[in-house]
Amino acid sequence: MSRQVLLIEDDAPLRQSLAQALELDDMEVVATDNFLQARRIIRANYPGVVLSDIRMPDHDGFEVLQTAQAADPQLPVILLTGAGDVPMALRAVRGGAYEFLEKPCPTERLLEVLNRALDHRALILQNRRMEQALLRNDAAAVHFPGPSEAAKTLRRALRDAAQTSAHVHFWGAAGAGKRLAAYTLHKLSETEERFISMVPGRALAHDLGGIDMNAGPIAVSVKRLDETSPEDQALMLSLIETVPTLRFLTSAERQLEDLLRAGVSEGLINALAATEIHLPALAARRADIGVIFDELVRQSARNQNEDMPIIPEGVLAEVMSRDWSGNLAELRNYAKSFVLGARLRAEPGLGQGFAEQMDNFERLVLSEALKRHNGRASAAAAELNLPRKTFYDRLARHDIRPKSFRPTPSDEG
Repeated sequence: MSRQVLLIEDDAPLRQSLAQALELDDMEVVATDNFLQARRIIRANYPGVVLSDIRMPDHDGFEVLQTAQAADPQLPVILLTGAGDVPMALRAVRGGAYEFLEKPCPTERLLEVLNRALDHRALILQNRRMEQALLRNDAAAVHFPGPSEAAKTLRRALRDAAQTSAHVHFWGAAGAGKRLAAYTLHKLSETEERFISMVPGRALAHDLGGIDMNAGPIAVSVKRLDETSPEDQALMLSLIETVPTLRFLTSAERQLEDLLRAGVSEGLINALAATEIHLPALAARRADIGVIFDELVRQSARNQNEDMPIIPEGVLAEVMSRDWSGNLAELRNYAKSFVLGARLRAEPGLGQGFAEQMDNFERLVLSEALKRHNGRASAAAAELNLPRKTFYDRLARHDIRPKSFRPTPSDEG
């Protein structure tokens, strides 16, 4: 890392002398008497330190310190003070300044403080890079980002569960990310387990057919446990009893206790003896929505082979204020619409506003889903990962009638 020093000093001869001394010690100096110029340089992760006079005609060292702390609280600021400014400098140190030096300052003392501050800054930035690398490799942080307490609790639960081989049951509202949570737990697991996701509506025996159960640990994700057939439940129970290296990652909108009352066999529930992890709805993660939307837009742009579009503040404000009853699934679809809308808006001659483009795209998505399922609304809603009520609300908004997509007798002939 380059050893950079931002030098702010209004006395031109002193500024030149200080810059020469620092450059002789292999420091890269940006020297200015202009606070506004300095403010443009000071930023988070600035790879250097700030050396500033405390008394200047238009601005003082306190403003420099406040600007630095606002940009990055761990950015070292060293203040140069005259004899009468020592009490003021001491207050600045208590307020977050790294050090203060009295003018005139011996060169050896100046270099010693700056080198120490630069080493401190280098260590801080190295630690940040390591933390970012860990976060990139932390599936919990990647898949369930955000500062909310609900997100933090979920990440802790996923990491804790990944340290065991116990069965896990995920529960929460439709679209909250239960299947993603199962995959995340698998990625966090320290064992080299295989991951199999059961396709809803298909027999479990079909998905597990041909799988060698003795070839090491295996994680089987079973979505909508409450909708599994008695035959699948019996197969799951048999596998639990005979394959110790297999664990089930089940999910449903309700907890296991409620599923027992809904008809899931007591034997299976007792055998699972699962750790239960709640997937919070977006309504409980409102502080995370902006971060999640940014990542979903990024993913969608990558999937559509598009550049990452700029998200206007108005769009972000709308996203964060909306009631996402369909949770992550609904927000993901909106992110796809936003990326497509950004591309359409960039094409000349369209003459449509952003909201109109979004409406047209949403209408197209709903219509195409109904067309693929011959007007069966429940099947189309399931494909789009939308709760039925949300799906029907969207249809009503666009005046779309499922029966219009059902085949007529002549079509069927």
